[in-house]
Amino acid sequence: MSRKLALAIRIMEKTISIYLPVITFLFMFISFCLQIFSRYFLNHQFEWTYEYTVIGFIWTVAFGACAASKNREHVSFSLVYDHLSQRGQAIMKLVGNTIIIIAFGIMFYPALDFIMFMGIKTTPVLKVPISYVYAPFIVFIIFSILYMVKDCLVAIQTLLSFRQKEPGGLQ
Repeated sequence: MSRKLALAIRIMEKTISIYLPVITFLFMFISFCLQIFSRYFLNHQFEWTYEYTVIGFIWTVAFGACAASKNREHVSFSLVYDHLSQRGQAIMKLVGNTIIIIAFGIMFYPALDFIMFMGIKTTPVLKVPISYVYAPFIVFIIFSILYMVKDCLVAIQTLLSFRQKEPGGLQ
């Protein structure tokens, strides 16, 4: 892979998993504060702030989940996993990630179809197509599948290294 392509991928990945969630959270928080200020101090409520906060939350969670998936900072139940050997951990990681890849693969087309269908509706106040609101979910599915495939390849590499060390294994 060329350096320019690798750099472009790294920039895109960082933008989607770090910068977009930070920006959407910032705008969501400002909108939320404005909503509270206008409601309690100005005795006037802006109609768009609630909708903007909800959209910002959806985008923050979906894009932030991409970062959590990449860094494997999501919730995990490691009670059994921590007590396994390195080979057992690799097998467990391979099986678990394969199940997630299959589930997300099955979920991809129906989610994409639904999001595309929802493009005919808009939000009540901002008139943003609903498909734009939920589009980050597709990005989350794609990035999660890619990260899980990468983890599966590492687990396979780990398993092959054990096989090569065994007597009569690969040479």
